[in-house]
Amino acid sequence: MPTSPHPVVFRSVLGWVWLGLAAAVSVFLVADMAVRASAWDAFLVAPWLAAVVWLVWIFQTAPRIVADARGVRFHNVLRIVDVPWSAVRSLRLRYSVELTLRSGGTVTAWGGASRRMHRSLKRQDVDPAELQVESLEQLHAQAEEGPADVRRGWDWPAVATGAVIVVWIAFSLGVTGGFVVPGAA
Repeated sequence: MPTSPHPVVFRSVLGWVWLGLAAAVSVFLVADMAVRASAWDAFLVAPWLAAVVWLVWIFQTAPRIVADARGVRFHNVLRIVDVPWSAVRSLRLRYSVELTLRSGGTVTAWGGASRRMHRSLKRQDVDPAELQVESLEQLHAQAEEGPADVRRGWDWPAVATGAVIVVWIAFSLGVTGGFVVPGAA
């Protein structure tokens, strides 16, 4: 939806940290398996670790809010929602950003900063989530009228990656004869 060359993007910085940690640990474990056992064993173990990295990606890193003068796009877990500003009645900050639509529905963002629920957790005078909502409200106020169709769709690259990992896990289980429990005879 946003087509501006410089859209406003809100996402969790900590998600990148978690993704980096999960990827580093996974690469280390697969390399260790390849050295200590064999490359084939590492190949059979790798989809399980890839699944962990994929889950960190879809829950922590991929969710984001992308907005410009035309509208806002919420990248949620495996779903993408495009909302033109003309379809938005109001914005509010609950735990995260929530749009109330003119049609009566609501759309909640998984990405962006979340409201700090306890005052003692605040390190600053202003909550970053409140600043993000203010930026979105400014874009909403400056928006021009246009089509008001809210479009929902799947995040096909993430879904396809998950499907490949599931097939890889099924192949791994088929080759090994199912789950292997260490020490079981």
